Amino acid sequence: MKINELVGKLKQKYFDGRECGITKIDHKDWQNIYFVVPPSPPKAITDKMDYGLVGEALKVMNGLPQFSEMSELDKRINYLFVRREAVQSSRLEGTWSTIDNALTPGEISDLGEGKNEHQAVRSYANLFEDILKKAAKEKAEIFTEEFVCSVQKRIVENDPNSSGIPGKLRTPDEPGGIVTIGGGQRPENSIYNPAPASEVKRCLSDVLEWFRDDEMAQMGDAGMGGLSLPIRLAIGHSHFEAVHPFTDGNGRTGRTLLPIQMICAGNMPLYLSGYVEAKKEEYGAALGQSQKRLKYGPIVEFICNAIIESNLEVKKTKETIESLEDRWQSRGKFREKSASRRALRLLITSPIITNAFLEKELGVSRTASNEAIKTLEEKKVIRYRKLEKRQKVYAAEELIQVLSRPFGSEVELALEKAEILLKLR
Repeated sequence: MKINELVGKLKQKYFDGRECGITKIDHKDWQNIYFVVPPSPPKAITDKMDYGLVGEALKVMNGLPQFSEMSELDKRINYLFVRREAVQSSRLEGTWSTIDNALTPGEISDLGEGKNEHQAVRSYANLFEDILKKAAKEKAEIFTEEFVCSVQKRIVENDPNSSGIPGKLRTPDEPGGIVTIGGGQRPENSIYNPAPASEVKRCLSDVLEWFRDDEMAQMGDAGMGGLSLPIRLAIGHSHFEAVHPFTDGNGRTGRTLLPIQMICAGNMPLYLSGYVEAKKEEYGAALGQSQKRLKYGPIVEFICNAIIESNLEVKKTKETIESLEDRWQSRGKFREKSASRRALRLLITSPIITNAFLEKELGVSRTASNEAIKTLEEKKVIRYRKLEKRQKVYAAEELIQVLSRPFGSEVELALEKAEILLKLR
């Protein structure tokens, strides 16, 4: 990390009683490396930024349904986007899985059989389901050290590539206590050195207290000073990552806090990891400006664009998914109360199925389930994939391809690929 890249107040030598600065740690292998003790997040900023863009992002957020008023379709789409977020956010950290794995039925998934990347992503997705409801109930009071530690633990505990102790803050003189960002195996080439372990607990406490500041949030949302929601998302994310409280999983944990903040403000959540993945270099540069120069304009504008573009992505995807059931029905002309007709709605949230799964979810006999799968396959709604754990696995390829397409890419191209797989072309 280059000290000359830091703004003046961050170049000061840090000591107890000073808000922020640089410091070294008492370790023979790190004697020449400085670490940044970040300031508390600001409650007001005067940075130059595109306030028209902020207003546009705020309009997007305000145009979304209230979390408590989400329609049944919104909830079904959110279920799918939670899993897409888990895949995309994990991929940013080098944990590779697919939307297929995140949506695989429990009876053929490998939960409980040791750590692996697929299990880690499924655990991450399941975590979202639990904490979103908790956030809607507890609002900003949810932001405690215990909560953040529990989130990080759920994210990394099944990840075979993770280091450190899941759910535990970085601690001096313990493995994983020292963290640098970038630079590979050469600490002197790092991009940024977050708070030393001795300061993590205090710095994280400051950030979480800021997250819980209801007066600041209400004033910002009412346009009476303070910080509006898009600005709070950007600043909160920047400062959490500047602390880097854990040995591993900080990026995933920080990105998880974004939709939680949205829900605490009453909004239906948007998931931003797809945009971050598509604009990774721009994201890194904006984060660097906020952490090293305390210039928040770039990260605020980045988050605003992420909100706007992610909302467009949701709209395109939602419209397509909403049309799939009718598309399938026209393809098969399924009888109203038949198992195959009832299965169409189930496929929207469970596009990967087995006979046993369909039998259980529809409450039908094994024979009826078998017949339904046979009909769905003949009508090109699902495609046989493989035999796993003695069960045949089938997939609604159109839905899978729509969800797994690159962020911002055309839905039509994804559907064309699915149609080729289904032999409709």
